[in-house]
Amino acid sequence: MKLVAVALALSLGVVACGCKGGSATKPGPGTGTGTGTPTGTGGDPAACDGIAAHVTELYQAAAERTKMTEAEVADNVAMVLAECKTSADRVVACVTKATAVTQLESSCLAPLDDEGSEGERFR
Repeated sequence: MKLVAVALALSLGVVACGCKGGSATKPGPGTGTGTGTPTGTGGDPAACDGIAAHVTELYQAAAERTKMTEAEVADNVAMVLAECKTSADRVVACVTKATAVTQLESSCLAPLDDEGSEGERFR
């Protein structure tokens, strides 16, 4: 599955953000003062532990139809939980409602592409 590509990227230690773009010291075209403060943390990463069993059930059900190995199931579950820890509020609420892997992957997780460039966000 597509989550295996992201798992591979994470297992290779690609964890630092390599953001490209303008410098933080150069002013942009906006007129704001830049005095705001962050208003959230993405939720409590510990909440992701509560969805682990449901995510595992979904992937095991899919494995029966797709001949996915237990290692692939484990990798996919690990990737869902890893993404959950970065956006717990959004992912937990969505995964709780998911009834199939296709729904979970298309509605609850960041989109993946065939080249694996989604792993670039972990650099």
